[in-house]
Amino acid sequence: MTFPGLRKLAGEFGFANNGTYFYGFIHNTYVIMADGKNKKIVQMIFPCKIDQSDKEKILSWKKKGYAKSIDFDEGDAFEAQIVFAEYFLPFKIEKIKEVVQDIANYIKEKYPEEKPKCTGKDCQADSELEIYNIDGIPLPLCPSCAKKIESDIERAYEEESLKPNNYIQGLLGALTFPIPGIFLTYIFFMLGRIAAVSGIVYFFLAQKGYTWAKGKLDKIGILIISLSSIFYTIAGTFVSYVACIVKEILKDPSVKGVPLTEIIKYTVSTVLKEEEARAEIIKNCTMSLILCGIVIAINTARLFKSSAKTKLEKA
Repeated sequence: MTFPGLRKLAGEFGFANNGTYFYGFIHNTYVIMADGKNKKIVQMIFPCKIDQSDKEKILSWKKKGYAKSIDFDEGDAFEAQIVFAEYFLPFKIEKIKEVVQDIANYIKEKYPEEKPKCTGKDCQADSELEIYNIDGIPLPLCPSCAKKIESDIERAYEEESLKPNNYIQGLLGALTFPIPGIFLTYIFFMLGRIAAVSGIVYFFLAQKGYTWAKGKLDKIGILIISLSSIFYTIAGTFVSYVACIVKEILKDPSVKGVPLTEIIKYTVSTVLKEEEARAEIIKNCTMSLILCGIVIAINTARLFKSSAKTKLEKA
């Protein structure tokens, strides 16, 4: 999502907008800008490897208090990522403009003969560059690198499709790992609350169990994880509700000496047969499904997105 501040700055720079990122060239430096959570991020890709003095020049903006952090890519430094932190109020766009223009002007003055380079691995092509969206991230590529990346994506997709799905093993893992999460639901019941955090825990544990069992993380696999999470949302609520009742029954001196298994059987039978108790457990399960279900749905959508086939297309 893009906000008005960066949108205004992008307009001043003449940058394009793909709905998530603003991007374009300032002299011979390629710049990508984006809004993050409580921060604005600027990625600068230089036309050549920068040296230590260049890094010091760029890092001076952090020392001046403008940028929260400035990081360079590992190995040969061709890129810098600058993060501007926002606390309560948006970061001043004029300050971002000042930093970006100063660095771009500096690179242009020091390396006037260098042209923008292809961002493909180990590629130094500086002609016929076009902007391609790779999973939504706009990057300048030469035709050769764009074709190679597209071939790599297809090859990886084909290799993934040939892997065994292991759905049964994955299901067993997804149904085993979330069991400890019931204890968390029980704690919230003891506190008199139903928390959506249980949904996060069940989803996380089901995903861990599924991947641990080497289940294929495709659409069916994600569905298995989601359904396992929903199952434990209901099961956790039911078990916790019964456990709370059993805990109260055990306080009664008259049940002293009665086997715990008999008390549990009696409680479960009562919850299932007595209309009032059954209505209460249905209400609790419904509330849990609503609260936890929202969290599970969000995480399911996120997982679907992350597991989707990588897309390469011209911007």
